[in-house]
Amino acid sequence: MSAICIAGITAIRLSQRDTQFKATQIGLKMMLQIQASALNDGYFSWTELQNLVKKNDLPGARDQLQEIYDLYPFIEEIDIQPGDPPQSAYEITGSNSSLRMRFGLKDDFGGSPLPGWEAVATINAQRLLDALQSESKLVIDPISGHELAFSIMASYKDPLLNWLDYLLIVSVTIAVGYAVSAWLWRRNIYFYETKGLESIIFLFEQTEHVSANHSRRVAALTMFMGERMGYKGRRLRNLYTAALLHDIGKISVPSSLLLKEGPLTKQEQQAVAAHPIISARILKNFKELSHLSSIVLYHHERMDGSGYPEGLTGKEIPEESRIIAVVDVFEALVGDRPYRNPVEPAEAFSMMRSMPLDQLIVELLSNSYAKFKKFQAPKWVIAYHHNLEKI
Repeated sequence: MSAICIAGITAIRLSQRDTQFKATQIGLKMMLQIQASALNDGYFSWTELQNLVKKNDLPGARDQLQEIYDLYPFIEEIDIQPGDPPQSAYEITGSNSSLRMRFGLKDDFGGSPLPGWEAVATINAQRLLDALQSESKLVIDPISGHELAFSIMASYKDPLLNWLDYLLIVSVTIAVGYAVSAWLWRRNIYFYETKGLESIIFLFEQTEHVSANHSRRVAALTMFMGERMGYKGRRLRNLYTAALLHDIGKISVPSSLLLKEGPLTKQEQQAVAAHPIISARILKNFKELSHLSSIVLYHHERMDGSGYPEGLTGKEIPEESRIIAVVDVFEALVGDRPYRNPVEPAEAFSMMRSMPLDQLIVELLSNSYAKFKKFQAPKWVIAYHHNLEKI
């Protein structure tokens, strides 16, 4: 019996490790591509930087890039050097324990890369990998590891079975095998469906604090609204995930614009308004999230056609997008912002009744909001600050 139990637990652990490895692969590839896209749009599609290099003012050009170290904590070094720019917007490669992102130096429109020059950002792969794991079990292993992403190899540093597993084997042997096995399988599925998203949001928070915290709160309140509107199962989980990632495209918008006090110029407004398109583009790149791209694309559409990016009206806007739009506006009004003070919920609802939002959803939120304080989110929901004064 013990031999059978050992074989069974070993099989479960192998499956669990395989699931963890795949989830980490997804998170690592996604965050590298998101950061590369943000760097490309925010720094290397910049005529001013291109002109400095043309003038051979490399110290001045490098000075323009210094804030990247604060915004992207996993980047160890970034430099501008002679070299052929990549054929695409960016190129990601890896070797041993380092990841490299290569960029051309393009103009403000993302074209005309400067011949003979490239920008290279170097990332410590182990630090990034540690951030993607609740426990640092995977380590870079160029010799005997399996490919994780971009030629980076990794393996598990701990043995397959630990003392807890052997304790479980004893339990299985004395007739609780089914319950233990079911628990392990549930844990396996739970890891796959939560840790990948948690890793993305964690890294998002490192670069865009305001929007990431905002997204956690919007997602929780959107789930509350979804339940009240009859959403269940996978549809409710999809609504929650879309709300959590609806602003991920803001990683490509300079923080100076997101935190600017006072009105934005027309060009600045266009840069900020591009974030739903970028969010949708990011989600489309990943099969696990691609079905949510239209929801995040349309969360700034308005019922009278005054929204963006396509000016949809009424029921042309997906219901999930309309829910997120209402909650998004509400949280923006009652939440803390560096450029203004929050308003009280009652005042926020009063203001929203004159906005081109779905008023049925506005009224449902207004009538239900007091109950949100007692809302018990499922265990898989990413932690958020449940504060009714500031959502």
